[in-house]
Amino acid sequence: MIRAVPRGLTASVDAYLTPVIKEYLSGFMSRFEGGAEKVNVLFMQSDGGLAPEKRFSGHKAVLSGPAGGVVGYSQTTFGLETSKPLIGFDMGGTSTDVSRYDGSYEQVLETQIAGAIIQAPQLDINTVAAGGGSKLKFNLDLLVIWT
Repeated sequence: MIRAVPRGLTASVDAYLTPVIKEYLSGFMSRFEGGAEKVNVLFMQSDGGLAPEKRFSGHKAVLSGPAGGVVGYSQTTFGLETSKPLIGFDMGGTSTDVSRYDGSYEQVLETQIAGAIIQAPQLDINTVAAGGGSKLKFNLDLLVIWT
């Protein structure tokens, strides 16, 4: 099956985010003394890889921050004393990202973020809408998260 709807949603996410990201990166890169051509600046992507400014796009940036966290903890803690699998737990103000590393990065080819399906290789990161700034309350016997 072609799965046209997820492809369309991915294209929409990319079309929405890429111009904003490109504008921000252009301003960022323009601040390098002597020009950005003299430095090697790479940006983290959702798949854990790095890309130069010209190849960095919206649909590959959605989980780039949490992906950087996975790469960071995996490279600094795995195999120090043992090679036991690691669980990453990254709690922010409104969400918590959970991941696993056992010597190789677990990837998915499709994920759903904020109701939009994104078809692109990404590290397998599960985001829960509950962070350090979130509050829980019961509403008619239903547990509700609010910030």
